[in-house]
Amino acid sequence: MAAEKKRPRGLKSSAAEKSSKKTKVDQDANEIPENAQTVVLNKEVEEGDEVGEAAALFESALEKVEKNPSESLALLRGTVHESDRILRNWTGEEPLPPKFYLTYGSALYELGRLTVDEEFGPFLDAAEERLQDGLDHAEKNEKEEYLQDINRIKVTIAKIRIVKRADTDDFESVSESVASDLDTINESLEAADLSNTFKVELAAVINNHGYLYTKLELREKFREWADRLLSEVVKDEPSNAQALIQLGYCKRSIVDYWLDKIDEQEDEEEKAEDEKKAYDAVLACKGHLKQAYDILEKNKGLTHEICTDLAEAILNEANLVSKEEEQNELYKEAVKYVREAQSVASEDYSLPEDLENFLKEWEADQA
Repeated sequence: MAAEKKRPRGLKSSAAEKSSKKTKVDQDANEIPENAQTVVLNKEVEEGDEVGEAAALFESALEKVEKNPSESLALLRGTVHESDRILRNWTGEEPLPPKFYLTYGSALYELGRLTVDEEFGPFLDAAEERLQDGLDHAEKNEKEEYLQDINRIKVTIAKIRIVKRADTDDFESVSESVASDLDTINESLEAADLSNTFKVELAAVINNHGYLYTKLELREKFREWADRLLSEVVKDEPSNAQALIQLGYCKRSIVDYWLDKIDEQEDEEEKAEDEKKAYDAVLACKGHLKQAYDILEKNKGLTHEICTDLAEAILNEANLVSKEEEQNELYKEAVKYVREAQSVASEDYSLPEDLENFLKEWEADQA
């Protein structure tokens, strides 16, 4: 394995951010989109079922997050707008069903992940409040037909609470609240019968939380949990590119752990062992990302994120091999993906600083 090699830094923060939040969307989308009625008509919703219509808007928003985030943002705003109106005008003797609160709270959570220039925290608080309202109402009048949505609410509340712990825990140990939230998810997961889209996002949150721990055994507790859920998704849906990307991020959590250990390691023999562990994790990470890249390329859905993810993985691989010729071939491969990221991105896109510096150095060396 290689000893002193330059490698791009910032992978830890990059992976953590990508695992917890989508790319923010800069869009003035304050009204219900013009096609909202068409969206509802394309779903199976009974006439006059306002709760069903709001759920249909939210479902459509989730479907568009990856390919058309601006339209997704508009639909999320529409969902929240409609939910506000439904709650304000509700005069029924019984509370609104759990499905309503699940839609309302989930839309607020997703809106917080996509909205530009607004703190995530207030969205998390509002989402948790709506979901807890739904759970409180449902538990007073629990009906069998509500059980699936009740379990989905429990999972979503626990997920939100784990996200919120990022700003409060010290991450020297797993807090009792996080352990309790993870237990709730485990207890409710099967009965919730979550969609693959929700499972991927949930796994991303859990892996990202694990990323915050410096001790390997604690990081692995959350990474392995996420890895298992993502593997179930891929088994059910082999072409799910987002699940494969998140599997790559799970492996990158381990890559970064061992790279940090290498930086700290003074014993050469132990350093070589850590490099081997890092190298094996890099290959696994790269494998998942390349699978996702191939699927997205085939479906004409390439993004700059998948290209830079692959470039970062390949650079780490290059910096962990000992043969200069092999290293240079890997650098060439990384350059290809960096340039592809530039070509598929919008005009105002800027590469991550470390990749931009790497590209400049590479081009200067080739001049």
